[in-house]
Amino acid sequence: MREKIIIKYGELWLKSEPVRMRFIKQLSDNIRRMLRDNGIKNFSLEKTRDMLVLETLETGSRKAQDVLKKVFGISWFARARETEANMESIEKAALEAAKAIKPGESFAIRASRSDKSFGCTSKDIEEKIGSKIKGKVNLSNPDFTIFAEVKKTKAYIYSEKIRGLGGMPFGVSGRVLSLISGGIDSAVSSWMMMKRGCETDFVHFHPEIFTGNMKLEKVMGTVKMLREYSPCSLNLYVVPFSEIQKIIVENCERRMTCVLCRRSMYRAAQMLAGDTRSKALVTGENLAQVASQTLDNLSVENDVLKMPIFRPLIGMDKEETIRIAKKIGTYNISIGAGCCALSPKKPSTKARLNRVLAEEKKAKNLGKLIKSAVKNADKVII
Repeated sequence: MREKIIIKYGELWLKSEPVRMRFIKQLSDNIRRMLRDNGIKNFSLEKTRDMLVLETLETGSRKAQDVLKKVFGISWFARARETEANMESIEKAALEAAKAIKPGESFAIRASRSDKSFGCTSKDIEEKIGSKIKGKVNLSNPDFTIFAEVKKTKAYIYSEKIRGLGGMPFGVSGRVLSLISGGIDSAVSSWMMMKRGCETDFVHFHPEIFTGNMKLEKVMGTVKMLREYSPCSLNLYVVPFSEIQKIIVENCERRMTCVLCRRSMYRAAQMLAGDTRSKALVTGENLAQVASQTLDNLSVENDVLKMPIFRPLIGMDKEETIRIAKKIGTYNISIGAGCCALSPKKPSTKARLNRVLAEEKKAKNLGKLIKSAVKNADKVII
């Protein structure tokens, strides 16, 4: 009887078999990389019909479990006793697990068998194990549950399912470029796209003249935290943005500053996306949360784009976003990273495209400045 970790994938089963096999292979590769990144070197990872089975010296510690909790594509996992697929071995492992039942606690046995040629039905297995455990049986709401999964040659006994992140394995959905400000929203939106399997690069438009390096430090800290959910290094592109902001503020109507800056960011991000082979942009925008995110303004800002833009937070409440930020560890890094002091006191909330285009013409050489900023971007590998 050996202790291992069984790893289950939920949504991946909805895919066709060729796609499912490719996704599971990617998930396996991601697990291996993330284990090694966290100092776990000696392990084996085996694929069975409907799960992965991990064996490592760290099986009984928190370390391997903490890694698996941050791997996208895992529905749940459990520390399990692996035994031979016969009733004697299964009962022995189940009785070992039952030692953890506390006095006065009720229990239930949940059995399943993928091999229908096994001599007992699932109900038979449950009754045979349950009859040998002293205590109160409660099948509807037990204090303690023992699970028994019987496969062709092995069986797995466990008592606790640990929830994973779900989603898709990182890397199966293509590459995107996320506009990251250092604030709460853009960190969460980036994480959500990573959860859907996207390889994610990051671009930060750095107003160095107006904010110094404080904001950049928050961005770096945020990407470092997101790196914990990635099996590979993350690329951060830092685009100098002060000159662009300056020409907009000095030459254009102040009420339009937010919309004009956002359009400039989109233009620059789109250029950079072409260089990084990203297929879409990602932002942390939330409908009507701030002036630049009204439906009218978003429509005008989108006008400069020739590629998809994803806004995972578009219909979420701020409280929902904050809960996710706290869960993934970016909240404390992100708080206080608001927009710079150039924001107008009374920004436009109903921008019209013809008016915006007229204002942009006042910012001479804006297109050249955007191209120059992208050309002079610094790449940081995290």
